Amino acid sequence: MDYAIWKRHSGHEELVYAKNFVNNHHLSNSRLLFCPACGEPVILASGEERTYFRHCPNNPKNYTCPNYSDSVYAVQYQRQQEERKLRQRPKRIYILKIGGNFGLFLGFPPLEEKTVLAARNEKLIVRIINPNNAELKENRILSNQLIPGETTYLQLKWIYDYYSLEYSESPVGHDIIKMWGEDLSGLPEEGALFRYSKNYARCISNNGEINTDKYYYFATAFGIPDDTEDFLEYEPVGELEGDSYGFESKWMVYRVQFTKVTEEAIEFADNLGVTLVEWHPPLIPLWPPHVQVGKRQIYSKPATVLNQAQTDTFYYQDTDGQSRRLKKIPTKAAGLLLCHSVRGPTHVKSSDGSYEAHLTCEYPEEIFQYFFPKITLDYAKKTLENGDSFSLKGRANLSFKSDCKCDIYHYSEKQLKSVYWNEQTILAFPNLSEGDNICVLHGLDAIHQVSIPKHIQPKGRYAVKKDEETYQELILMRGTFISTPVKVKYILDHLEKYPKVSSYLSQTLRSGKIPQKAYDHLISEFYQEIEK
Repeated sequence: MDYAIWKRHSGHEELVYAKNFVNNHHLSNSRLLFCPACGEPVILASGEERTYFRHCPNNPKNYTCPNYSDSVYAVQYQRQQEERKLRQRPKRIYILKIGGNFGLFLGFPPLEEKTVLAARNEKLIVRIINPNNAELKENRILSNQLIPGETTYLQLKWIYDYYSLEYSESPVGHDIIKMWGEDLSGLPEEGALFRYSKNYARCISNNGEINTDKYYYFATAFGIPDDTEDFLEYEPVGELEGDSYGFESKWMVYRVQFTKVTEEAIEFADNLGVTLVEWHPPLIPLWPPHVQVGKRQIYSKPATVLNQAQTDTFYYQDTDGQSRRLKKIPTKAAGLLLCHSVRGPTHVKSSDGSYEAHLTCEYPEEIFQYFFPKITLDYAKKTLENGDSFSLKGRANLSFKSDCKCDIYHYSEKQLKSVYWNEQTILAFPNLSEGDNICVLHGLDAIHQVSIPKHIQPKGRYAVKKDEETYQELILMRGTFISTPVKVKYILDHLEKYPKVSSYLSQTLRSGKIPQKAYDHLISEFYQEIEK
């Protein structure tokens, strides 16, 4: 039979297809599989010609199982999958740490400048609707909040499992609907997983993959079940601000890490709409220095080799036709190490087949001279020479390629931000900003550097005077409060010479609200100056 009933630990039953179920060995050995016709236990059988479910041997009750057509269950399975797809709306929710707690945000993809200008001319309004078809009036998106080329973030005061968007009648609204959609998944009470980030952390999409040995945020109203201790490590990191209609418990945010893949762990992840996959980093040579050609590692003389190893994989060394398992040595500095000798041709491979290398002590004829690698850094369709500086332009990307492996160091304000070890072309470096420096190293040789100059605006007497006067005017303004528009963040990024006004704006972003009169005054005072 092609289909079986999978009874989860939670009690939920699901019709599963044999070919899909076999992809995960933790589930393929499950004892919770049953025949859809007679209800007796079945097992997964996988052969060269066919993968299917069959009844367990030596069970007399199997003899009375009626004959049935798999096509009946194929229709049922197809309907089940279609219903699941209907429940899967796009996930554009984010969380951001604000002080000691977290805020929940909707994030909308960037729009082109011509679309934003058209939306402003047509005074476009996007309304956020809850599942009861009621508008969240404090969460409207106004066209003057949109900034070309930037994601629009909107903090939510009410937490629901999904939201709808209503667009005011305008020609440009139809173009934006294609980008933003009309229905969005929210945050269900059982919770959702988010990427672990210091900035806006995005919710992991439906059917997205998560890995062991990596951190994630988990936001939930129910807390974490006690039966997860075997596969999940977690710690509370703050409360999630927001209200849920008719739900009194506090929303909590945890930092979680899956330690291993088990049937229970897979089911826990599946209930959250994601797929748990075991993560295996590569076996990384640490010492001594050597030449690497493809899968060959060439050492100048017999040596003891140190490698950084992955946690749940065994490694074997084949020498002169004999195989032996390599021992792992735990260390605080590098995790797990493999330590073995190389005195002649030897072969190292992993038990899961993800890694293999040939180690030799020789001087091959094709390696006779050291050549600098050929490096190409492109930005905005222009090749950057070593030592060049370039200015940031809109949505242009910095890309990298070379004819050999290199280390790429990304510095921001002279502090190391990221390190990339390229094996293939890098198409884009994320989060570039003024004051950044990209340095390419081959071994210890710095062979290519480019930078983004930082433009510092001079501070003059006029700026000091205007800063003080504007600050005093802002703190005295009262009246109707509105949710702090995204444009305030854009203004804040350009007010280095106005420290008091900048402090006032930072406070409004943290509190999430600003007097309408104060916001109008900011626009009239600073927005035209910024656009110059």
